Amino acid sequence: MPLDSRHLTHNVGSSSQQTSSGTKQFTYKLFLVVVLVLLGTPVVPPPIGATDLLWGEATDLRAAKSYAAAIETYEQIAALSPEDLEALLAIGEIYLTQRRWPLAEDVFNRALARDGENAKALTGLATARWEQGDRQRAVSHWESALSRGEHESDLSDIQVRLALAYLDMDRPAEAEAMLRNEVAGRGNPTAHLYLAMMQAIDDPSGARRELKAITNNEPPAVVAMRDYLLESLGGAETADTAARQAKSMGLAFVQIGEWQLARTALERALRLDPTDAEATAFLGHAEAQLGRPAFTHLARAVESQPDWPLGHYLLGLFYLNQEAHEFAVEEFQATLRLDPGNARALADLARAYVGLGQYLEAEKALTRAAESAPDDLTFHSALVRFYADHTFQVTDRGLAAARAAADLAPEDPQTRDMLGWMYFLAGDPAKARLHLESALRLDPELASTHYHLGVLRNAMGEEEAAQFAFLRAIDLDTDGFYRRQAQKILRDMAQARQ
Repeated sequence: MPLDSRHLTHNVGSSSQQTSSGTKQFTYKLFLVVVLVLLGTPVVPPPIGATDLLWGEATDLRAAKSYAAAIETYEQIAALSPEDLEALLAIGEIYLTQRRWPLAEDVFNRALARDGENAKALTGLATARWEQGDRQRAVSHWESALSRGEHESDLSDIQVRLALAYLDMDRPAEAEAMLRNEVAGRGNPTAHLYLAMMQAIDDPSGARRELKAITNNEPPAVVAMRDYLLESLGGAETADTAARQAKSMGLAFVQIGEWQLARTALERALRLDPTDAEATAFLGHAEAQLGRPAFTHLARAVESQPDWPLGHYLLGLFYLNQEAHEFAVEEFQATLRLDPGNARALADLARAYVGLGQYLEAEKALTRAAESAPDDLTFHSALVRFYADHTFQVTDRGLAAARAAADLAPEDPQTRDMLGWMYFLAGDPAKARLHLESALRLDPELASTHYHLGVLRNAMGEEEAAQFAFLRAIDLDTDGFYRRQAQKILRDMAQARQ
């Protein structure tokens, strides 16, 4: 890391800052101990209170989301306490927060090398493997964690996560058994929610009982999902056939991204009514989200109802996700012939044109999308990002689009961030700084703003401030794009100093 963790600690105002000479000597001795431990050199035990001091510092850094410095400190603790897992588990949890799955997998494996039966390490490893697509081994790790868990809260989390994994892998009987076990043991509201979803088609009254077991004292997201499912059950019961009832619940699951449940419900609807084009199209859409063959259902829906714009749109999305951009353009154009003002289709048409390298056509589509939904920030922001990402028409149309988006949502930090970035690209660093700093006041944890400020400060020769901004972007980015860019610039800056 180009910048020492103590520098970052100073900038975030950690309580671990030390100024007395005695403390400096203690820190220096501690540093030597850590180095010797890392080198494998036998040493005397660390100074009394060493790990306590480091734990306090790591806790402060983690609370401030200064993750890189926190990880360095946890690594020092792990070196000083080779039998202790807690520091490694803390590092793994940070990597999970940052969605850095391979690094999380590595550190949880290091923890398991110290204790191969630790439930928290097995759970963390399972999550990292699941997110990387290794579902069978993830389930195996969760199952092992469940058999080794000691604390009620750990067991509850593992049991629900394992049940959802079974559900995602189309193992409903195992999922239901796990959820029922969790409800019987701890009354977990998430377990009640998913049991209700699984019963929604065959046993609506049973689904209602599960939902009514969830009180208003639960977290707002859980209560909101309970109310949504109760409303969806009511809507399904008004349908005049069993096929339409199943389809209604399937579409309700599509709305919340529960793809396996949606697939099950829509398959039921099609068995009862094979001619339903809407159920066919959305079944194909759900299959696509699950990584299953989806083209047959999507194409059949378009063929059976060629004048239905949504069928063409869902087929276009399928082509777009398959990077078959020419076919995607055709389907989105068909959608727009049937529904000319569809802003969502226009925005996705622009994505297809970008995939073909046709930027002028993409610009036209995004401009039309913003005009079709003048009060919707989504499409204005998409147009601004298009100009910024491709440094296309920045000084005139790009800057005007950014101002229009900021006028529409003056308190939105991402919009303010993009306006500042557009000013920087247009060659106006003073206004760029003004808007980027304003974005940070609105959201101090916006990774893109820290990155943009780092680029600006580096261009202005403010190297130390730029380094700090890049480190904050690395800490806060969960998608990886700004982290990778910031790391590259920091490496280049370090090489330039050599």
